[in-house]
Amino acid sequence: MAPKYTLTYFNGRGRGEIARLIFAAAGVNYVEKRLEFSEWPAIKQSTPWKSLPILEVDGVVLGQSLALTRFLAREFGLQGKTNVEQALVESAAEASIDLYGDYFPILFENDEKKKTEMTEKYVNQTAPAVLKNLEEFLSSNNEGGGFFVGQSLTWADLTVLYALDTLFEINTKFEMTDFPKMMAHRKRIESLPKIAEYLKKRPNTTF
Repeated sequence: MAPKYTLTYFNGRGRGEIARLIFAAAGVNYVEKRLEFSEWPAIKQSTPWKSLPILEVDGVVLGQSLALTRFLAREFGLQGKTNVEQALVESAAEASIDLYGDYFPILFENDEKKKTEMTEKYVNQTAPAVLKNLEEFLSSNNEGGGFFVGQSLTWADLTVLYALDTLFEINTKFEMTDFPKMMAHRKRIESLPKIAEYLKKRPNTTF
């Protein structure tokens, strides 16, 4: 009997989005619970790490976004085919996390002056540095014409896809001229049938 999965996160993309993308890529059904911020205090103390997302697998509750993301990748064969590939996948995924990890403080900053300064630093310093490294990494595998690691989709490809989503949310006109392989990769992953279908139906949320 197939496991039953329940993913709980806020009503936004955030740290739950990569798990959703993995489910979509794998074509696996799951129960999704999207919480409003007002609902969070009532369940916070019952979660393993007092944080979201959480993933329930046949009654066992897993916490910490990267831990449950890696778990799902292993469940559905998206972790890399060898130990070396898995390490490469994780290194690319973790590098791309800097793109969306630095996004959340900007999103929730209430001081407009500080928010503007943080955004400028993100767009002009953080993002170009991370993208340069990712472009070089991608180029080292099949000259950047396929996936980040190996010959098939992994969770690294999905993490990078989401990371670019956050970048373009902050600056819709961000210049990608210096990163042509990254842009081509994004189009390839978005056009995969299961991913394209998910993106088409994905709720339009504020983050």
